[in-house]
Amino acid sequence: MTPKVGVLSAVIAVGIGALAFKGVDIAQAFAQQADAEAQASEEALSADPAAAPAPEEPAPVADTPPTPEQCLSALDSAAEEAGLSATEIIVLRSLQARREALDERETGVQTREAAAAAAEGRLQEQIAELKAVETKVQGLLSQMETKRDERMTALIKTYEAMKPKDAAAIFNGMDDAVLLDIAKSMKPANLAAVMSSMQTKRAEALTRMLADLSRMPDASALGGTAPT
Repeated sequence: MTPKVGVLSAVIAVGIGALAFKGVDIAQAFAQQADAEAQASEEALSADPAAAPAPEEPAPVADTPPTPEQCLSALDSAAEEAGLSATEIIVLRSLQARREALDERETGVQTREAAAAAAEGRLQEQIAELKAVETKVQGLLSQMETKRDERMTALIKTYEAMKPKDAAAIFNGMDDAVLLDIAKSMKPANLAAVMSSMQTKRAEALTRMLADLSRMPDASALGGTAPT
């Protein structure tokens, strides 16, 4: 029995060794096949770089401002991490709300100031336009006054050149205001000759009007009191 057992053990040992060698061969074969596939893939990528898969880009992150609720939540988290009490957290919330209210009020004040500045600018423009119109009107009035004086001067010279009797006949029926404007600017000698030919009542009325022009205005007319 002993020799048979020894032979059987030897056969088993030889079979195990053969299987071991076969496993090594199979592993080497798989390794060689993997190396061949990797080399083929590298050669294909080097030959056609466009065939390589593009790296995935990370999705863009939306840059949105935090909401007031997120700010308060962050404030609570920071307060809790700092070891603050519930009362202190309430105070911080109140300060945050107060700060937001002040910021909103400041924005409103700036808006009103801008509107007031714009209104003041428009007002200044309107004032400048009114001043320009006033200057133009004053210029036109001055031109009209100059033309009136020129016409009056020509009219006075006309009456001075007329015969006194003819001029007196016209003066007798002339309006008092117009008569006074002409008579006060005539040369004394020419006026005397015309008045001597006028009707007595008209000559007396013209004399009174000329005398009133030479009188000084009294104190009551100037808003004062007459001296005693």
